[in-house]
Amino acid sequence: MQTESDSFELIVILALVAVFILFQLRRTLGKKTGYDPSRDQKENPYHPDPAPEGKREQDKKQDNIVRIRPDQTAPDVAVNLGLDKSSPFYAVVEKIYTFDHSFNLRSFFDGAEYAYGLILKAFWDQDRKTLRSMLSRQVFDQFDSVITDMKNRKLHSENKLMDVEKIDLLNVSLTGSLAEITVEFTSHMIMVTRDETGKIVEGDDKKPARIRDIWTFCRDVKRADPNWTLVATRTG
Repeated sequence: MQTESDSFELIVILALVAVFILFQLRRTLGKKTGYDPSRDQKENPYHPDPAPEGKREQDKKQDNIVRIRPDQTAPDVAVNLGLDKSSPFYAVVEKIYTFDHSFNLRSFFDGAEYAYGLILKAFWDQDRKTLRSMLSRQVFDQFDSVITDMKNRKLHSENKLMDVEKIDLLNVSLTGSLAEITVEFTSHMIMVTRDETGKIVEGDDKKPARIRDIWTFCRDVKRADPNWTLVATRTG
């Protein structure tokens, strides 16, 4: 005869068996099997999920658009050459720019003003070395002749550049890659020439004179050297 204790043990055993069976079913049914489109998309990125209907319509419209290369749509960048397009010299300056993209007339004027002061000072100081590096052979010979003449006459200058009032563009030319630019400097200077005793023989050491000099600078704009050479001078 089955006792109450035996019945309790049988119930416990059956409960354990039921729990084991449910655990096994959960392990089996809980696994994801079959086709998984998201997994397939990760494994094969060339076959993404079908797009929604609205997206497919939008794509069809996009297919009818003819795409233009970026360089065809980008506007031309305006180049500031330092002078107005109405200038009679604009076309020549523009050609110079095709050889040297760093060229700008405003920058040239800044450099020309600096060279103007440097060359005059070297001339007044009889600094032939500096003059030789900045002048053409012909212009150097002219300056050197004046220096020699003053030395022979025992004269010396005490000139001083006070300011450059303005610089005007007179002409621009381009022959092959050889560019020439002629400018007029309007300046104020103290102009004094003294003899060997220190006496003033020409000029005024108190009153500045208004001077107009016309200089022509030359440069091969195909060369990397950015320096211009003074090739002609005259008084305005």
